[in-house]
Amino acid sequence: MQKCDVKNQKRAVLRRILKTSRLVAAMGLLVFGMQTTITPAQAATRYESGIATSATLLRMNDKALNSRLDDIHNLGATWIRVDFSWPVIQPENNNVYHWSMYDRVVKAAGAHQLKVLAVLDYTPHWAVEPVCAKLVITTAAATKCEPRDVNTYARFARAAAIHYRHLPVRAWELWNEPNLSSYWKVAQANKSVLSSPLSYARLANAAALQIRQNDPDSLIITGGLAPLFEAVYPKGYQQGDFLARILPHLNARLFDGVGIHPYSWPALPSKAEIYNAFYTIDHGSPQYNLQTIMTKAGWGKKQIWATEFGAPTIGTSQVVKPTATARPDHVTESVQSQIIAQGVVQWYAQANAGPMFIQSDSDQWLPDVKNEDGFGLRRENGSPKPAYTALKKAEKQINPQMPPSR
Repeated sequence: MQKCDVKNQKRAVLRRILKTSRLVAAMGLLVFGMQTTITPAQAATRYESGIATSATLLRMNDKALNSRLDDIHNLGATWIRVDFSWPVIQPENNNVYHWSMYDRVVKAAGAHQLKVLAVLDYTPHWAVEPVCAKLVITTAAATKCEPRDVNTYARFARAAAIHYRHLPVRAWELWNEPNLSSYWKVAQANKSVLSSPLSYARLANAAALQIRQNDPDSLIITGGLAPLFEAVYPKGYQQGDFLARILPHLNARLFDGVGIHPYSWPALPSKAEIYNAFYTIDHGSPQYNLQTIMTKAGWGKKQIWATEFGAPTIGTSQVVKPTATARPDHVTESVQSQIIAQGVVQWYAQANAGPMFIQSDSDQWLPDVKNEDGFGLRRENGSPKPAYTALKKAEKQINPQMPPSR
């Protein structure tokens, strides 16, 4: 074949590719196309880490906020996870937004070279599904009910995406622990209130579409799943079961990955235990193995984010031998250190690992509820626990592309 024919053929192929690309872009599908490789945004998060802060940053004074963010930055973190509470941002109606408290935290995060994973969670009273609201006991519990119309949540997600576009909010997590009935409540025909994978998938699809259309450069992940293995009525769904149920109903083109909370305590992450949610990321039987479930659903190349990980050092539990339905609610500081050190190294060994968020930086800022105030890397008085140093050392063991601890 002559050289000129080859060149003409190449030009023709190139013209067809460019024509197809323009057509796809015009249809609004280029951004939403199925991902066969890791996107630049995903690659940028490959060896990054973060701290889960819930809503504890929001009411700190400026001095305390900047001091805390400086400490988080010095740990080597590049992300913070923050609850963007729908009831707080839109407490009255669908038309008025209160962003100022969140704007201050986002601005401060940017000043400390920290990106924000925003968790869009919970339902204001005016948007809640009325049957669910009547079945639950308290108004606080009603905020965990599904909205009466998923489009109201989607409009909230759209407004958030537009408001924080081009700012340090670089990823969105849709709800928190939706596999638990305590966090995702849907009224059933028998007047019970339970988690619902299908209802969650509808909510997540509606919100993800609005975010993708209005902030296409950000990342979108599903709500972090709780490590529930005792799938006993009415607690909720085992995390693998919930994931297997939602993935076929999610529009995969809209999502960059899935969120999980791979807690393992009191076991180390590598130990095979029924309650060890870290071990079952890529080990164990198929119904528990999250990587197997993702691959089967065609999500194998998408990222998996650990949006909470760690172990509490404060609690009251007297359980000695863990079972599928009961385990100690805390560990020693030494064991916490070992869990975090091993977990960080093993997490980033996975090819599709997204950021891991340690829960949390200090006991000082955590609520005094059950074992919640013991997850910190620092004690109540601000002194570092062994886990603080262990985390910094662990970061040096993972891929050399990871920025060194500061």
